[in-house]
Amino acid sequence: MSTYEKFKKLCNDLDHYPVDSELLYKYGFTRKDMNEIRQAKQTDIEYLKIKLNDQSGSQLLYWNQEKIMKNFSGSQDLIRNSVMSQFLDFRDSEMLNGFVFSEIESSLAIEGVRSTRAEIEKLNKIEYDDLDELNDIIVKNMLLGYEFVKNNDITKDNIFQLYKILSKKCLKENEQLLPGHFYRHDEVNIVDAANAVVDKGVDWKRLPNLMDELIVYINKEKTYEEHLIASHVIHFYMVFLHPYFDYNGRMARVMSFWYNFKHAPSLSLLLVSEAINNKIHKYGYYNAIVNSRNAGNDITYFLEYMGNIVLKYTKIYINFYTIQNKLKGNGQGLSRATEIALKYVLALPVTGDGYFDWKAYKDFSHDDFSKQYYLRLLNALAEQGILIVREHKRAKLFRLNIDKWDLLQ
Repeated sequence: MSTYEKFKKLCNDLDHYPVDSELLYKYGFTRKDMNEIRQAKQTDIEYLKIKLNDQSGSQLLYWNQEKIMKNFSGSQDLIRNSVMSQFLDFRDSEMLNGFVFSEIESSLAIEGVRSTRAEIEKLNKIEYDDLDELNDIIVKNMLLGYEFVKNNDITKDNIFQLYKILSKKCLKENEQLLPGHFYRHDEVNIVDAANAVVDKGVDWKRLPNLMDELIVYINKEKTYEEHLIASHVIHFYMVFLHPYFDYNGRMARVMSFWYNFKHAPSLSLLLVSEAINNKIHKYGYYNAIVNSRNAGNDITYFLEYMGNIVLKYTKIYINFYTIQNKLKGNGQGLSRATEIALKYVLALPVTGDGYFDWKAYKDFSHDDFSKQYYLRLLNALAEQGILIVREHKRAKLFRLNIDKWDLLQ
């Protein structure tokens, strides 16, 4: 069996796509083997090549297998057959603004800019010239950016206009573009979740041609399956190119939404930034980007990660609306604070028997309130029968009452 055949067998046998370090240190492949595998992918018909190049001319590619792609279509199927089916085409839905506010809150939080849904809603009603705090300007720019993409097609000029909207009054002098330039005019570093430099953006002189290729890809005809992953391809490629000195991640996520809104209105794809925005998924997000770059722009790692979190948050939202609808049917409801708490509880990773305490909830929620406040929220959910409570060593433990509400797992 050749080195490449061993690699492909391993990919088929494992429940995940193996990263380079795993191949090297767990399964005994050598650096020479890794180079051989990378070359063999270029001629393997199971790896689809996307006409988006790096600066050396090599195309992005991914392993087009059911185990990698199933979560994108699976999330669509779940929504189609759930309480959320009425929102399949979210563009005509009154819930769109709510998701945009959540997207802005989460996208900014990924980069360490803190805001809340209530603050974003408030800023949406304030005139731009009345703002003087940098964080408020950043949020307002995001609101204006999302409004812009909803009303404009994806073109070279409009991408430039979007960047100007998102970065208005926020760039340092050395981060600004030169007059007449659509993209940066010098090198830029790419950092990971710990702010360590992991690479550099592509040669700035290649950016006009490579961004033109991206626009061609965006507007080309695609199959249903290609549409479901296209927003993630765009997301990765924008981060890979790093066409600006700053705001590359933010532009990547808004561009992903833009494609979704214009070409593939999938509600499940609208959940990406919120899904990334927690301690566990945020590191997974950066790792997936780095793993794809290190493997010669094999974006299978990035697509696998995105598919996993899209499916996870699709289930969270279906469970969220299932519980809300059942409560309304019984003449009950949740306050805004307990609605947010419910969403956190549904997303909270648990192990073993599924129980968690208030500290685990606090760590996951990003907030910093008192123990009494967290217990009050969790007890409110328990009073509605959403959580089961038990005492352990004089401490309260909580678990989702999955069977009572008929929740997806």
